[in-house]
Amino acid sequence: MALIDDGTIPADAVLFRVLAHPGWTTNKGGTRRPSSIAFYEAGGEVSYFIDVPGMLTELSRIFPGSEIARVPALAVRAVGFAIERRPGECPEDFQCDRGCHVVAGPPAELTRLEFQGKARNIAKDPSVTIIRPEPPIPTVP
Repeated sequence: MALIDDGTIPADAVLFRVLAHPGWTTNKGGTRRPSSIAFYEAGGEVSYFIDVPGMLTELSRIFPGSEIARVPALAVRAVGFAIERRPGECPEDFQCDRGCHVVAGPPAELTRLEFQGKARNIAKDPSVTIIRPEPPIPTVP
């Protein structure tokens, strides 16, 4: 499905991609980075969360122990992808602003190989980094 870019998401926005699967990271040249598969989905829509206060804490709560990629919106748009808000697709118990859930992907149909090439370009962008998971907040008995 073609996505429509949301102009209310500024070019300097930071998006978080939860690296929920073991193969979604790589270590090349001594640098730990997200792998290109982290930015590829067969359906053409990759899920992200916009960086707002409390978002990292919330993502760490929902996805404990998962690393998170920090992806500038500019890096996503630089490959020609659109960023579209999808508040209705948040995890059920999400406790931040649901309007901060977005998907990114092509605004027009691409072949699998074209999509994979664009995903690889996002993964290799030097501004894309990994954030280590936040330690869990201890509960008070």
